[in-house]
Amino acid sequence: MKTMTRLLSMLLLLALIQGCDTKAVNEPGVDIQAPKVSFLSPVSGDSISSADIMITLDASDNDAVSSIELSLDGGAPFATLTSAPWESTLPTAEISEGTHQLHAIAKDPTGNTSSATVQLRKGTAQQDEVDRMVLVEIVTSANCAPCGPANELFHQEEATPLFQQRVATIKYHVWWPRPTDKLWQHSSEWSRPRVEYLFDPNEGAPMGFVNGQKVNNRAVDWIASAKSGVDTPAGAKIELESTRTGNTINLTITVKGISTSSYSDLRLHTAVTESDIEYNDGNSELVHFDVMRRMYPSAEGESVTIPNGQTAVFQRSMEIHADWNADNLGVVVFLQSNASKEVLQAAKKRL
Repeated sequence: MKTMTRLLSMLLLLALIQGCDTKAVNEPGVDIQAPKVSFLSPVSGDSISSADIMITLDASDNDAVSSIELSLDGGAPFATLTSAPWESTLPTAEISEGTHQLHAIAKDPTGNTSSATVQLRKGTAQQDEVDRMVLVEIVTSANCAPCGPANELFHQEEATPLFQQRVATIKYHVWWPRPTDKLWQHSSEWSRPRVEYLFDPNEGAPMGFVNGQKVNNRAVDWIASAKSGVDTPAGAKIELESTRTGNTINLTITVKGISTSSYSDLRLHTAVTESDIEYNDGNSELVHFDVMRRMYPSAEGESVTIPNGQTAVFQRSMEIHADWNADNLGVVVFLQSNASKEVLQAAKKRL
């Protein structure tokens, strides 16, 4: 009896192990696992403008994805993709006003299918109410005598609710009057090209810029310009999400265009900042705030195209440097016209 019980137990265990096979099969070994497909862009709620819609999908299968068919409102496929990258465009000229369904069907070699759908709208639609996040950029140095009082006055204003909620700040340390500033030495690869893009360094420091436009060397004017800048309509909506694994921060940036279609030179900039840095190189500052540590993917940012009403998602993987205090890090992301230097929108987040 015990032998029979052991035999039954072993047969049951064997059946359970075989049932855990990661590849779904029917007898005698036919693949029944459907592929997975999802839209990276556009996303539901995006508006259809005069520009063709760029379509990007993510697809996977336990075997292989053989094709993805794209259709609109249940009609005949307007595109059939057969290999990665899974990208296409949707012509918009003939699309009528109203709500539309963009549909994707993925198929594997066995014929298993799955689908994904996003809802788009052409014509008058309710616009997102997007608050302007003002970008303030300050050129400074730890051994520049007038920089200390200017930074301290500006930092006092940063404690106010308005600045905490609606103003993002980046400070670029520079190589004058002396290149001994360790904060400059650490960030020089990104600080120098960004500063030289903003203005002629021969004009000296400190210097403030609000939404990409030069103000002057007075903190009171930076503050006043930032306060008035919150009333400027936002040209885009930027949302940030981050996760941290060990010393790696993964940042997801979601950008929706509002008044972006007329620009052909937009760049998306990402800057990691650190605050509460105790350091002195000769001026009155003993603690430094909003110090730019690194820019991603470079000081020039990433060239992007985002039509009005459409959404794009960007990923940044950022390593925490040994010299940084991980508890005091933040990130500032902003969308800027490279030629005019106009900043359409900014966003900030503690990391």
